Amino acid sequence: MKYILIIFLSFCGLFLNNVSKAAEKVNIKFEEMTIPFTIEQLSKLEKYKDESTELVNWLKNNGLIKVFEISKFLEFPVFKEEGLNREVLRSWIGRKVLTELSKTITVANDNNGIEIYNTIENLLEEKKEVSTLDIIKALPSKEISLDIDNLILIISSWKDELKMQQDLITKLNNLESTNEKLFIKNENNITSDLIKINKKIYAPHRVKPFEIELWKPEKTIIDKELIIFMPGLGGEINNFKWIGNQLTKKGWPIVFIDHRGSNLKAFTKVLEGKEAIPGSADFFLYRIKDLEATVKAHQNGEFGLNNDSYILMGHSLGALIALLYEGNNPINQLEYRCDSALKDFAVTNLSKLLQCQLIEIPFTEKSNTNKAKAIIGFNSFGSLLWPKENSSGIKIPTLLIGGTFDLITPLTNEQFRVFSALNNQSNRFLIIEGASHFSPIRINNSYLENDDLFKINESFIGSDPILVQDLSSKFIVEFIKNIRAQEVPRILKNQREMGLDFHLLDLESIKEVSKN
Repeated sequence: MKYILIIFLSFCGLFLNNVSKAAEKVNIKFEEMTIPFTIEQLSKLEKYKDESTELVNWLKNNGLIKVFEISKFLEFPVFKEEGLNREVLRSWIGRKVLTELSKTITVANDNNGIEIYNTIENLLEEKKEVSTLDIIKALPSKEISLDIDNLILIISSWKDELKMQQDLITKLNNLESTNEKLFIKNENNITSDLIKINKKIYAPHRVKPFEIELWKPEKTIIDKELIIFMPGLGGEINNFKWIGNQLTKKGWPIVFIDHRGSNLKAFTKVLEGKEAIPGSADFFLYRIKDLEATVKAHQNGEFGLNNDSYILMGHSLGALIALLYEGNNPINQLEYRCDSALKDFAVTNLSKLLQCQLIEIPFTEKSNTNKAKAIIGFNSFGSLLWPKENSSGIKIPTLLIGGTFDLITPLTNEQFRVFSALNNQSNRFLIIEGASHFSPIRINNSYLENDDLFKINESFIGSDPILVQDLSSKFIVEFIKNIRAQEVPRILKNQREMGLDFHLLDLESIKEVSKN
């Protein structure tokens, strides 16, 4: 899901791009008033702020001081000829955002943002970098309207989300601490001898076979379930080998699916300008069918294991695929919910952009005969698909893992809602304070010397990812052992281990910390 961060930055650019769209005049709509500006006035508003003229004094006296802040964005290079943001603009996501944006920034006869899109495209043919001011000058329309009230609502949604995160941490810290020993004794590894097999799986939905990596102990443990792991959007198997090492040494075989078309290789080609950004078929349809083909291969004995049971595990989009595979189809009226959810351009919950692409996927009736023993998901999402409690139809034990520093799929407004759509008394949510959306991703030190796309700014990573991964793996092993023994997992509140504060909560506890 690192690309979601890139997409987010692209949308920020798109948002700023349109903050002042007008070739000759911009009508600023604010609190039922309309204030006309020329391009020159708009570009110099910040300089005018300290002057004393009739117009400036009137704006200040009427509480319109925010108008002066617009101009500082005008010359910032928000679009670049080389980069993902141009491909995003051409994708379904870009079209949807432009449609929503056109409701706030009105250009005559451009209800769907087509004029804005064409202007940006034309400028990128001429220049390597395009600023907001470039777009204003290039727009063929002589007059546009900018609804400041709507923009403030969008900005407010971001502020509200940050406050919600702060309130959640306060509520978590106020939970009464559980007084019990966390991990009685670390279970010894069953084996250090692993077999790693690269396999190709032929399936009718793909012209070429897709690839998997099968890891299993050299000495097969008869009753251990196969773990099927799916990376997130733009992810790769190497980033999650840490979980493979931990589980295989405990005796569990694991299969990593390399989802061609939405993996690291695919997005590298996008960034290099060799491919268009993947669409909904790559994001969802092919991934679900990849999983289905993998499960079928396992059940047909192609992996050389002694049973056909399995546990689904994934990060971000990979976790959603697990939920879609085992659960109900998205509840009716998804398009209606998306229209409402995208009014803030998804700036506080980027997963909504992906969820709404499911509108393009035709779902057939499901019998829900899939039989995973459990689901384990990192940084999960799907609240728009199953917006009601117990609505997912998933009744198998599920462990979700998330952090309070997740700015991509926030806990309160996204992950907790997914958790409430599940239905099993053994369900648990591991909340790690300070962990982010990228915490489960392990990057080799060599990325500093190569062109790895995982050069994520440290401010987005949160707490030490290695510690987060080590703590997560302990709880994953314990959760699976509980399920195998048909024991209900413990509830742990306000605990500290490995320098991390965390909580293992049930649904009632999640509801408690989610209350406004």
